[in-house]
Amino acid sequence: MSSLTDNPFRPVAQRRAFEDVIFQVEEAIADGRLGPGDRLPPERELAQTLEVSRASVREALRVLEAFGIVAARRGRGADAGSVVTSGDHSGLAGVMRISSSLLRVPLSDLVDLRVAIEAMTARAAAERGAGDELTELAAAMAHVEGRDEFLLLDTGFHVELARVSGNALAPMLMEGLREAIARQMRAAFEAIDDWEATRDRIAADHKAIAAAIVARDPDAAAEAVTGHIRDFYELLHGSHERGERDG
Repeated sequence: MSSLTDNPFRPVAQRRAFEDVIFQVEEAIADGRLGPGDRLPPERELAQTLEVSRASVREALRVLEAFGIVAARRGRGADAGSVVTSGDHSGLAGVMRISSSLLRVPLSDLVDLRVAIEAMTARAAAERGAGDELTELAAAMAHVEGRDEFLLLDTGFHVELARVSGNALAPMLMEGLREAIARQMRAAFEAIDDWEATRDRIAADHKAIAAAIVARDPDAAAEAVTGHIRDFYELLHGSHERGERDG
């Protein structure tokens, strides 16, 4: 018979006030009482309703804003306050960026995860034949001069690929993975000597991915995106190493 010291249970920790505010907003969204575009009550009113301090409400709203759940509209009057967002920009990207840095996640792990996710999304997108927007983005990439603008289009292409796959979680995961390596990508791009040749090579990869999706060829689409990601990171890794040696 087990003794009291072997008891696996512990008293339930009491939530802090701001955490309870977050929990109640989450519940309201989950059961449909709050939806995209709905405005939360003013801080004073919300504090009185929930019987917490305005400071607790303010802290909860900051957390919800950081995670992309609500958007704060500054000012006074009817347009001011916190509004529930449509979820287009989740806070997952920021969390993944910081967590990856803290945990020293190897670049190879991020690459492997990207390959797995994007091979899946490319297959699904090809099965749906949803590649028109991807074709336009790939074409635009071939004519961009600036490296920062190219990176934006590159990110847009892969997030769009995730979106047209039809998987609701895929775009959030892709944004998070891209954000986790954004700093390394910018540094590596700056270290590339022959920018035009590199741009043309990467743009051609994107064009091939889009073409396979438009042609409804899941195997070709998955193979094209897998090869692109592997080659892309080898290219950036080599450029980054050269930049560090020259710096």
